[in-house]
Amino acid sequence: MKKCSSCGATYNDSTNFCSSCGTRLTAVSAQRSRHPGHKKKQHRLVGRLAVPAVVLILVLSTVFIFFCRKEYKPLIIDHNPSIYTYEDLVSDTDLLKSRYSSVFSADSLGETADGRQILHFIIGNEDASRKILVNGGIHAREYITCQLVMKQTVSFLKHIKSGDSYGDISYKDLLQDTAIHVICMVNPDGVSISQQGLDGVQTDTVRKNLEQISQMDGASLSDNDYLEQWKSNANGVDLNRNFDALWDSYADPAGHPSADHYKGTAPGCEAESNALIQLTLQEHFSRTISYHTQGDVIYWYFGQEGSLYDQTLSFANTIAAATGYPLDADYQALDPAGYKDWAILSQRIPSLTIEVGTGDTPVSPDQFETIWEENQFVWEEMLKTL
Repeated sequence: MKKCSSCGATYNDSTNFCSSCGTRLTAVSAQRSRHPGHKKKQHRLVGRLAVPAVVLILVLSTVFIFFCRKEYKPLIIDHNPSIYTYEDLVSDTDLLKSRYSSVFSADSLGETADGRQILHFIIGNEDASRKILVNGGIHAREYITCQLVMKQTVSFLKHIKSGDSYGDISYKDLLQDTAIHVICMVNPDGVSISQQGLDGVQTDTVRKNLEQISQMDGASLSDNDYLEQWKSNANGVDLNRNFDALWDSYADPAGHPSADHYKGTAPGCEAESNALIQLTLQEHFSRTISYHTQGDVIYWYFGQEGSLYDQTLSFANTIAAATGYPLDADYQALDPAGYKDWAILSQRIPSLTIEVGTGDTPVSPDQFETIWEENQFVWEEMLKTL
């Protein structure tokens, strides 16, 4: 039986013409007339197939966007920000772990008083026989050094990935049997205080602590200059006066927790300084560099003699040639108990303090381009001395 789509009449006819009204029936119409539920079944089938397909597309799109975001999202450090914050460091570190996982790893050496992590990188083989350390930001107001060390990190990783060479030595060969340990921001709490004032404080405990310290300093937390000039960690300890290198004999001018110069209750009493000590004892570094501001000068001497004297002087001359900075050996004119001092005196590691920038501290961000040009190949030159 056939059914006319125009008049609705049913009839038997092999001509495909309606005997009542004369309308021609198409093959499709005829087929559908035999199966009234065909259209509904087809729609249900399409619906059942469409739902999982849409879900699959959404899942694949999400995964694709996630990986593309990490691969192509610009690094904050590449834009030379006027201030490079702890939050910027955390964000960039996450991207570096994704992009350079074959040669780069990151972990934390501990948590600070205000709940931040002391981020630590390793570039190369962590089990290598040659290990070096580069650190910055141990003094809060010298935070431009954090930006410098992070830019050195990213630059070196890009050279490795691109298969570049430094002179006639490939970056792959420079890194052969070598691990570069990096701490861009040794003192993240202090850096945040200097950069952001009280807005950089995360906990009530630290805020109350700063109030007590400011009272002992005869200052006010409402004084922006006081906080901008902050040098210590959140506990009011000058971390670079907290190492066992003439610490006992150092009569710090503060004598109490302070924005600067207080040496603490004992060497390594702070989480940040202790993290550096433990890492150094564990890794047995061949060379270390600590970045500070300011003065465009290299400090290399702390009373060492013999082969250690020769190795440190040679190391210092190499970095002086790379940066254009002069050497200064008058360590007795400086406050002791710094990391470089301890590394030389206690661990017998050729170690340098490099002071970058000129003028006031915090160093103006306008100087960063010059600082970078002077220090961009320090790592490469240090590796050549090993």
